[in-house]
Amino acid sequence: MQDDRYSLLSSFLTEARRSRFETVLDERMCWVTAVTEDLYDPHNISAVLRSCDGSGLQSAHIIEVNNPYRVSPGVAKGAAKWLDIERHQDTTQALRDLKSRGFAICCTTPHTNDTTPEDLPIDRPVALVFGSEGPGITEAARAEADYFVRIPMFGFTESYNISVAAALTLQTVTRRVRSATQIPWRVPKREHPRILGDWAERTVKDADGLLHRLRNGADDNPHGCPKSEPKTP
Repeated sequence: MQDDRYSLLSSFLTEARRSRFETVLDERMCWVTAVTEDLYDPHNISAVLRSCDGSGLQSAHIIEVNNPYRVSPGVAKGAAKWLDIERHQDTTQALRDLKSRGFAICCTTPHTNDTTPEDLPIDRPVALVFGSEGPGITEAARAEADYFVRIPMFGFTESYNISVAAALTLQTVTRRVRSATQIPWRVPKREHPRILGDWAERTVKDADGLLHRLRNGADDNPHGCPKSEPKTP
């Protein structure tokens, strides 16, 4: 069934917001995704999600073995609502599921000299795995890794904070992917109606109620005048 949410809700968005949706979606990336493994600080998870959105990723995966996911609104700045977030309770199952979708599992760690964000192979989709604060990636993640990614360090400390490491790694890898003209990195057109529908539904006030009324012929906006601003910034 065709997703009709955006066509029904678009008139409740300002022209500027609709234009922004189209511009951002045209740059959205499916070739790279990010995975956080059991982070316990909600500020760090939210910062990683903000970097995902800023880097143009459409999806992110959160593994919650011992620490449930909680968003930190002041840090995320609303980034979570623009992403497709999948939550998992088991590291092995999560990473094997990503492998079955064609992703190479790339675990970030300062302790293994394998490759760097500048040299990581990007000839197939990449899932960048960021481990918990302190311990880093688990043995379960190590067992599924196709590559280990290390950010070069030149000082006394051995690693960056997880949110900084994620931002640096994502910026480098996504820049390289965008520059590789032979890679079909953009989100497929067939996914656009769903994503636009998600964005509109998360933006328009009382979207569920509006959709119900519009689908039943009670059009609250017969003249197509934008009436609703975003729920959150």
